[in-house]
Amino acid sequence: MDHTSICALIEAKWNLPAMTYRDANASNILDMIDLRLPWFLSPPQLALPLLDTDPGSLACNVSGPGTIPPPGSVSPPPGHHHWHATG
Repeated sequence: MDHTSICALIEAKWNLPAMTYRDANASNILDMIDLRLPWFLSPPQLALPLLDTDPGSLACNVSGPGTIPPPGSVSPPPGHHHWHATG
């Protein structure tokens, strides 16, 4: 089963013709879902879009990519121990 099964499902549900040979021969997955009843009696509250909660989150960083890789993101090779003496 692949994404053409979604096309086949929509075509079967709304009695539409197949768009291609591939979706005409795909399984329509109607045996896996029940469209007779709504999934929720009342839909759940969705989270606000990220842009609404943190407007700067999608802003372009014009100062460059920063340090690559970020500090602390790379583990030392196996067997390599790097100890810092303190005090």
